[in-house]
Amino acid sequence: MDNEASAHAEPPPIRRQRAVEVFRNRFGVLFDDEVLSPSGGQGRYLRWQWSHGGVVIVPMGEDGFAFVPTYRYPIGEVSLEFPRGGCEADEEPAAAAARELREETGFDCAPSGLRPLGVIHAETGLIESEVRVFAAEVRRAGPADVLSTAAPEAMESVAEPVWVSRTEVAKWLQSGRVTCGVTLAALSLALAEVSGSGSVPLMGECRPDQST
Repeated sequence: MDNEASAHAEPPPIRRQRAVEVFRNRFGVLFDDEVLSPSGGQGRYLRWQWSHGGVVIVPMGEDGFAFVPTYRYPIGEVSLEFPRGGCEADEEPAAAAARELREETGFDCAPSGLRPLGVIHAETGLIESEVRVFAAEVRRAGPADVLSTAAPEAMESVAEPVWVSRTEVAKWLQSGRVTCGVTLAALSLALAEVSGSGSVPLMGECRPDQST
């Protein structure tokens, strides 16, 4: 066969018998569904559904990739990540991506300046909702520019972006400096684009937001 994977049989589905809501907040709903396994056994399966879809943005430029040091409460440490978040009600994914980029890094980029890279699922064993991945061409700025224009949410703790070259990013991965699954997946799509095109086309440079 042309595709080796097509020769493999697909596993049977786990079927939902009843959706059981156990928790809800403004971010989404947690279900503890009653399910039926392929063998016919009854069980439960946790499923998180975001209120709206998610986005992650890969900031790219002549200096390589920009990662945001973000303190993550669940793991109790700082994680190097790409800007990400959820769409607001009635907000298009590209607009949400531009907003999250501005809030977490200070880079001001119009939605039309973003390139869609694909769709990922952050955790296929738990999270139902999809995450759309975008690339943004940005210009490196000084710490004062970034810190004065970034506006993270109240429960976010971020520092100025850290740049790594395209040649050094592989060493970062090998040394375990980046462990965020969403960031790793987004980076793989960005690297695939670079590999497939030979270079990253510029779509208009995004600069630090100068608004007051």
